[in-house]
Amino acid sequence: MTFTDNLEDNNRFEDIILPENSHVRLTCDLTDVAWWKRPDLLATRYGIILSKYRLKMALEKLDDGTKSSGIQLQMLHIRQLQSNDSGIYECETLGAIRQYNLTVTGKNSMYFRSFY
Repeated sequence: MTFTDNLEDNNRFEDIILPENSHVRLTCDLTDVAWWKRPDLLATRYGIILSKYRLKMALEKLDDGTKSSGIQLQMLHIRQLQSNDSGIYECETLGAIRQYNLTVTGKNSMYFRSFY
């Protein structure tokens, strides 16, 4: 396992604003991750969504199509967003984290996305 001191690469943050009843897909390019909406664990490192979130969320794993790179993406799908879905979502593994600040607004709000 290789560790890097580049915090910008290991820690990323993204703001997402979506209207109610829409869907979101949060993408994580880290391996062996758990998904959180702090303080709650949503999905384990084994790709299992906890039972109380299974009706609302789904987990999808994709690879880049090559066997040599080992790159795998995990996507957390959240359906039928409601205001209580707003919050900080994280995929994390040893030494690295991806964070999404999800804000769910009224149905007529605009979609906004920015990267930091």
